[in-house]
Amino acid sequence: MRACWVFIVALLLAPLAFGSEPVTKLIIDTDLFSDVDDAAALLVACGHPIATLIGVIINYPSIYSALAASSILGYYCHSGVPVGLKRPFSNDTFFDTWSYQLGEYASKVAYNWRHNASMPWGDVSTAWYPVELYRKLLSEADDHSVRIASIGFLDNLSELLSSPGDAYSPLSGHELVKTKVEELVIMGGAYPCGYEYNFYGNNASATVHVVSTWPGPITFSGSELGAAVYSGARLTVEGPVGDPVNAAYRWYTGYNTSRSSWDPLTVLYAIDGLRNMFEYANKGGHNYAYPDGRNEWLPDNSLYPQKYLKLRMSEIQAGELLDELYLDMATRAARR
Repeated sequence: MRACWVFIVALLLAPLAFGSEPVTKLIIDTDLFSDVDDAAALLVACGHPIATLIGVIINYPSIYSALAASSILGYYCHSGVPVGLKRPFSNDTFFDTWSYQLGEYASKVAYNWRHNASMPWGDVSTAWYPVELYRKLLSEADDHSVRIASIGFLDNLSELLSSPGDAYSPLSGHELVKTKVEELVIMGGAYPCGYEYNFYGNNASATVHVVSTWPGPITFSGSELGAAVYSGARLTVEGPVGDPVNAAYRWYTGYNTSRSSWDPLTVLYAIDGLRNMFEYANKGGHNYAYPDGRNEWLPDNSLYPQKYLKLRMSEIQAGELLDELYLDMATRAARR
């Protein structure tokens, strides 16, 4: 089985032949703070051969979230990627009051990999305001060329939709999104119905706003998709010792312990589409978000296509494939 995954990963990460694969321009909107799968998602985005990461925007207002993102980007030779940070920010760090088993990693990654970061340790003054960075990046992009992977709260996207024209573009946020964004991919909700933290945990009204008014295609990656897809343990055992995501997993879950894979699966779909891992679970319909953050898939169609994902392979196989990806990408980065 392992030889099979090595072959699949080798095909995926091989140099692009004759420019046949289109490049994906990607913005990641992440709550890099309380779960380590956000760090794995950044590894996937930085290491994937057809991804051009053009921005990372933090939707949790901790300085350590932005500093950790900057350190991870710097290590993977993406220090030029701009980072946005939700305001007003704080110096909060994560403490696991749910299971009392998970460890804090963002501040440690931020400090120990600060040398290649674009932000000096402890100083986030250069972090962009999220809406300003969104508007700059979208205004500079070709029409329908940008994919956004939302792997956290939806406040930044809601504020983008409500933004007026500015120095970057005379278009409103709604029109800018309609013109420039190819697809929004959201890790949030549960399907066909449920109650998931990214939708209710911070600002459910932002969830309702984005889900109900986004002027373009949306694909949803629900809590059920990645909950039992476990990954990360192999990276802590076999990965380069100097890799920041390897360290993040060791600090968060411990050595040789995996974690659910919601965010890396979401980012992998945003970059590479369905491929052999995913398929669409619905035939028509749309997602409806209630004021309390619950969601339900309803049968009538929305103005723009909405879909939600399911796996085409077993959860064990998906976790094995992610582990191969992490290890291959981290090893390649260590050789630079």
